[in-house]
Amino acid sequence: MEIKIATNIKTETFYKIIKFLEENSWVLTAEYDEEIYDKGIDFDLYQFEKDTETILLLWNNWFDGEIKATTETLDEIAKHFNFTLEYGIPEYLHKQNIINDMKPLIKIKKKH
Repeated sequence: MEIKIATNIKTETFYKIIKFLEENSWVLTAEYDEEIYDKGIDFDLYQFEKDTETILLLWNNWFDGEIKATTETLDEIAKHFNFTLEYGIPEYLHKQNIINDMKPLIKIKKKH
């Protein structure tokens, strides 16, 4: 499965995608800690898992959202929301170990 990074996801759509994932059996396994004052204001990050797949979503107030997932999952999201994904140069999700690099700012959730 090919992994791609969609970019320039508008804020409203970004948060609708998170809700869509939660409603479709994706398990939230990590997120930008809600105790940090700029969560959802300047920056946000979520990691979801389902079966053997992981999807990373990152948003900031300057560049909008990025989603890193398999092409199949990205296609499913685009179809559900009826929009065309862009694959520009990502600001953050090109970093291979972003969750590890941001560990002090991330709240890791236990898998159920």
